[in-house]
Amino acid sequence: MILPAGCFALSFFAAAATAAPPPAEAVEPTAKAPFTVPADPAVKKQLIRQIDEYMALPSAQVRAHPAAADFPGVAPAGSPRVTRVVVVHGPKMHGPAAAMYSGTKEPWQSTGLYADAGEIVTVTPTAALPEGMAMEVRIGCHTDRLFGDKITEWRRFPSIARAFPLQQGTTHVASAFGGPIFVSVKNVAGRSAPSDLSIELRFANAVEEPSFVLGKTSAEQWRKLRGAPAPWGELVGRNMILHVPAAQLRAMDDPAPLLEWWDKVVAAEDGLVGWPVRTAQERVVPDRQISAGWMHAGYPFMCDIASAPDITDLAKLRAKGDWGFFHELGHNHQSADWTFSGQTEVTVNFFSLYCMEHIVGKPRGAGHPDIEPPKLLKALDRRLGEPPSMDFFDQLAAFIVLLHAYGWEPLQKTLVSYQARPNPPKTPEPRRQAEFVRRYSLNAKADLAGYFRRLGYACPAEIYDTLKSLPAFDLTAWRRDYAAGKFTRDVRRDQRRGTN
Repeated sequence: MILPAGCFALSFFAAAATAAPPPAEAVEPTAKAPFTVPADPAVKKQLIRQIDEYMALPSAQVRAHPAAADFPGVAPAGSPRVTRVVVVHGPKMHGPAAAMYSGTKEPWQSTGLYADAGEIVTVTPTAALPEGMAMEVRIGCHTDRLFGDKITEWRRFPSIARAFPLQQGTTHVASAFGGPIFVSVKNVAGRSAPSDLSIELRFANAVEEPSFVLGKTSAEQWRKLRGAPAPWGELVGRNMILHVPAAQLRAMDDPAPLLEWWDKVVAAEDGLVGWPVRTAQERVVPDRQISAGWMHAGYPFMCDIASAPDITDLAKLRAKGDWGFFHELGHNHQSADWTFSGQTEVTVNFFSLYCMEHIVGKPRGAGHPDIEPPKLLKALDRRLGEPPSMDFFDQLAAFIVLLHAYGWEPLQKTLVSYQARPNPPKTPEPRRQAEFVRRYSLNAKADLAGYFRRLGYACPAEIYDTLKSLPAFDLTAWRRDYAAGKFTRDVRRDQRRGTN
């Protein structure tokens, strides 16, 4: 059947209208009623552009988005607005630049304040901003953008954080979704601001958040602050900052022991790789939906909102630890000097194992169901089989063998050594592998080249020449001793002595 030309035109335009994405204000996903991401790449691209434009509106044009009350939440009606002067400091780096996931990120400086959705907060320096610095005011700790190809639905609006360059005079900042307020200080290219510089900023029309700072907030102050009206709160330790829904903090009498525990975890992971004294904390943020997986590394490291209660459950953390939290912090400590192809999810678990043993008190090699001691030998057999298994935990098993045989000290010394003596830039992976084997062997006072060669590491002839005076690691003898329980007894003895 031939349709009249007018009918064709109407059909065409109707299809085009159907394909058009909704305006950003109409995208209102919830946990129970997600928004389906357009399958058509062109439509999705147009929607992302609209959302980015919406989130970049000038502050004077910002209004609260209809989905903001659902996530991340808004302050209760009638909540007071406050004016506070906050002192921020010169640039401090989150960690060594060699850290794979977060070494070059400028840390956020907390203010203890919250911008409610759609409301303008003014930020005014009390004196002229110094030259050689660039400063940003950030709104929102939920920085994951949910535009990845594998994400087919949104359970919250896909982009809810934004940043504003701080100007001389007064800067007006606002977000359609609101969020905690931070300041980020950066060096300007070609100039370096002194790290001991202090700058006072006056924030007005902000909402107070439940905020506890270890060593500064008294018990009496916390009893008042924990009832602050912002929907998210912040617990600030010396090494770690915890972001959680404010309702989770209301009944918490004293956050200090919790923060001290988290500080020990971060200090332990720093110590395993020899990081210098920290100038900025790690952060953890739970989110209704993150960009990848259940948790992922970075600054901040992210986890699903279902894990939020675990962040503050000190009794559970002390008794069981949390492999996932230790793991994501571990990613933030990884280096390409000793993490090779196919090992990103392997060497990261050095940190989980270390914290499970040294912080939680579990037996060496324990802490995850896939690598509990009864499974070690089977995992090792798979790793050394034909073909060799490259499963992450089977690869980890080969390192647990060395931890039983030589303890933590040789591995720790090896990782620490890269702080002072990193590989030259662009060193090929075979050379990096050989150097790792050399350093680990010298620190273990044993020739590990044969063992690592079986694991697929590059071990050229000069490595064997360097290590030939050392006793070779005997895997057969190790198996015999392991089966006899020798290493279990050694670990218990070392734990009683407080050694590695």
